[in-house]
Amino acid sequence: MLVSFRIFSACIVLSVISGIQLQAQKATCSFNTWVLNPNNPSNPAAFATGVNDNRTVVGAATYYFNKPNSSGFVHYFSGKITYWRPASAKYSGFGRRNNWGNTTGFYVDTLGIQHAVYLHGSTTALIVHPKAAFHSTALIDINNLNTLLGEYQDANRNFHIFKRHSDGTFHAVPNFPGAKQTTAGGFNDNGVVVGHYILPSDASEFSHGFIYRNGSFATLDYRNKAGETFLVGKQARGDRRQFLGKWILVQEWHV
Repeated sequence: MLVSFRIFSACIVLSVISGIQLQAQKATCSFNTWVLNPNNPSNPAAFATGVNDNRTVVGAATYYFNKPNSSGFVHYFSGKITYWRPASAKYSGFGRRNNWGNTTGFYVDTLGIQHAVYLHGSTTALIVHPKAAFHSTALIDINNLNTLLGEYQDANRNFHIFKRHSDGTFHAVPNFPGAKQTTAGGFNDNGVVVGHYILPSDASEFSHGFIYRNGSFATLDYRNKAGETFLVGKQARGDRRQFLGKWILVQEWHV
């Protein structure tokens, strides 16, 4: 049976914060669907991971033969598609792309080692945090200042979040106070980071959304902790702060 994989772009806003007031919002959107290969929509299948204001989508194009088998793809609003896989890579993929066309990604070499990469113009740079062990550096996001958001594991296998500025310097982002796990989801041009965390006292290991700004954390849970909250992106537009996220009911999570 032929399985058809389609990508769609949409506008989804979980919540909008203006000042200290929290309100649930509805979004009115139009949808644009496309496939990487109209002659065989499942070969390759497209897994979109990021989109910028120019409506350019990036992600991984995966093939059903010789698994794992994927290449990074860029789908422009015009319909043009380009693919990326370094010559020494077994497979690769893209993560996020800013409005300047600079992109984060990864590839796995023939030895099975994963590398974090930053593509800007015609240059491809390998990103390695100086304290990373086990080839664990991974990139999560990029903003329009070409600052990278990422994570790595230290020698004790503890995870840490970092920002890498355009001059190549690294800056640590702390974990949520008291959390046993903190995961960054994205950040904006002002450096505000969003993500989710899990508390060691929570036997159900529910994820709670967080906002990290100017050295301080704030928790943002949808509908008063009725389910899990994952914040994955943030944009600042004038004096309105918009958050992109998802909320998962307990029942839906266990299905």
